Amino acid sequence: MRCIYVFVLLLLFMVVAPPGRVAGSPYNSSELVSGYMTIVDEKGSVIFQTGLEVHPGDEFIDENDRVYEITAVEGTLAKARYVRDETYSKSEIAAIPAQAPAAPAQPPLIAIYHTHTDESYIPSDGKATDPGNGGVMLVGDSFAKRLEELGVATDHSKTLHEPHDANAYQRSRRTVMKLLERKPVALFDIHRDSAPQSVYTTTIAGAPATKILLVVGRQNQNRETTMAFARQIKDAADAKYRGLIRGIFIAHGNYNQDLSPRAMLIEIGTQYNSRDAAERSAALFADIVPTILNGSRQGAGAAPAAPDGAAIGLSESPNAGIGRDILVIAGALIAGAGAFLFLSTGSWQEAKSKLAQFKAREFKDLLGFRRKRKR
Repeated sequence: MRCIYVFVLLLLFMVVAPPGRVAGSPYNSSELVSGYMTIVDEKGSVIFQTGLEVHPGDEFIDENDRVYEITAVEGTLAKARYVRDETYSKSEIAAIPAQAPAAPAQPPLIAIYHTHTDESYIPSDGKATDPGNGGVMLVGDSFAKRLEELGVATDHSKTLHEPHDANAYQRSRRTVMKLLERKPVALFDIHRDSAPQSVYTTTIAGAPATKILLVVGRQNQNRETTMAFARQIKDAADAKYRGLIRGIFIAHGNYNQDLSPRAMLIEIGTQYNSRDAAERSAALFADIVPTILNGSRQGAGAAPAAPDGAAIGLSESPNAGIGRDILVIAGALIAGAGAFLFLSTGSWQEAKSKLAQFKAREFKDLLGFRRKRKR
């Protein structure tokens, strides 16, 4: 019995010890090792291609605001059904919880980071991945530089989260929490996709550019506000640079968006696009940020302000989802221990007797020690 008690405690410690390290955790969002997914509609027409894994229940809102739901996945081919044309009002996309106001003398702060710091662009970088020195970080530089020119302060983290595996999002989670300490008004996790060059290549204002995909995680308690933020971004981009945003992918996963309703994952181009084109798109994307920020301020009046000193966009408990997982696992362990007791003793009455004896023996010394301390 003592062994069972110790075993349960050890398992609980292993679950609690590293935050976010839970088997089957929604943080473990994944990508294809090679190739890409092709999603077709009921007529067999290709509506979406991406290097991100897709799952039944995922949704894609295309460039023209048509909504499709993934219904089946077979290998690298997925089928989707048309659901509706997306319609939303200006007030709806602005209805994101207000943030604590920045000090008057300080410009708004945008945080930038890269979960996959190895991602690169073959035509410019010579390879698709470059661990520790991915070209995607230079794309982040272009985004930050243009924001600074527009009077928006930036915090561009180049913290490495390698290797490029399913646990990269758990490692970048620590980076996000550190960035949130400075209270940014929004966070952008900049990636590049793995898909055919043609689906991302575009021309804007007469110059080569790449399209940008917005990604929203489904396993995220902030999903509604994150979706409102994505819609707000797409609306602003469509008004200024139509065609820059190729759509919104509502994917199976978390992407650390539970930490802030204004945390957005963006895919800028694919490995077959030039980095120059991706950098230009990053700068164009930066052009719409002031519009987004102004829109948020105008639409924030009805929403409660974040308490003084709270991290901008930080959810009530960053580890709330982890806590629920721990309770489920703890319940399973307790149930398993009870079943073991029943099987080993042969009856519930005998099991209760054994448990009572164990409790009296285990806590006798502890209680005696406390009595001595009181004296």
